[in-house]
Amino acid sequence: MEMGVSSYITLTKPKLSFLLLLTAIVEGLALYTNNGDGVKLLILSLSVMLSCMGANALTCYLDRDIDSIMQRTKNRPIPKGEISPKNALLFGSLLLIFGMIMAVNINYYVLLWGVIGVVFVLTYNSKLKRLTPYNILIASPAGAMPILGAYSAMTNNLISIQSTILALLIIFWTPIHIWSLALFYKDDYKKANIPMLPVVKDEKVITKLLWFFTLLYITNGFIIFLTLKPIWISLFLIALLNYPLIKLLRVNKIGISNHYKLFKLSNTHLGVVFICYLLLSTLYKI
Repeated sequence: MEMGVSSYITLTKPKLSFLLLLTAIVEGLALYTNNGDGVKLLILSLSVMLSCMGANALTCYLDRDIDSIMQRTKNRPIPKGEISPKNALLFGSLLLIFGMIMAVNINYYVLLWGVIGVVFVLTYNSKLKRLTPYNILIASPAGAMPILGAYSAMTNNLISIQSTILALLIIFWTPIHIWSLALFYKDDYKKANIPMLPVVKDEKVITKLLWFFTLLYITNGFIIFLTLKPIWISLFLIALLNYPLIKLLRVNKIGISNHYKLFKLSNTHLGVVFICYLLLSTLYKI
């Protein structure tokens, strides 16, 4: 039975969509003081929001078979019968098309980043997730596309060192976020026959990899905040923000309960880092 608006909102994975939108808005606002086009920033925000929501709805369509098997995802709208697969496909496609139309109205660079992001996301869910344990490493650049699109929107340029370093933060963050979740739901992924790396590798190996990517993420954060002023405040702030991550991963085997804590912390951590980046990058210029 088809349900109402709330089911369609759930289909778009609103928390993930908002987090990706936040990264684009932060980059857009950080550049706004030098390229103050409010209309362009608004169109960019709508484009990223619709594109991310559309892509997420399409991932729910592509994952509908495994979502019905896994305990974590069985209550999503399609497995529950709240939205038919056909309507989910149509809904996601329309959102994505409108998002891309808005992107091309900014410039072709923004469209390019949007298309690359969508290709990565849909390839991950339709092929890579089921094909290789290294799926998320291949697909992780997808989450960085809103940042690169925001840079291109506000500057009319393709890429810069600044936008690349900021995008790398998402790329390093993604394995931490996904693998910590997969460790906690390891049996779920096994049941669905999804070869996530934490399913096929020993927990000690995955914990070391989590350490590795966390160190990359922390180091990249310091590099980003080194570009901000006043530098003593920015470095103190990023050190303070990174302390909970280091504390949680300070031992080699963090334990099953802490895997989910790391997943939850990674969500909040990325959002707070971007907000702090925005505050420091804009307030100092005022």
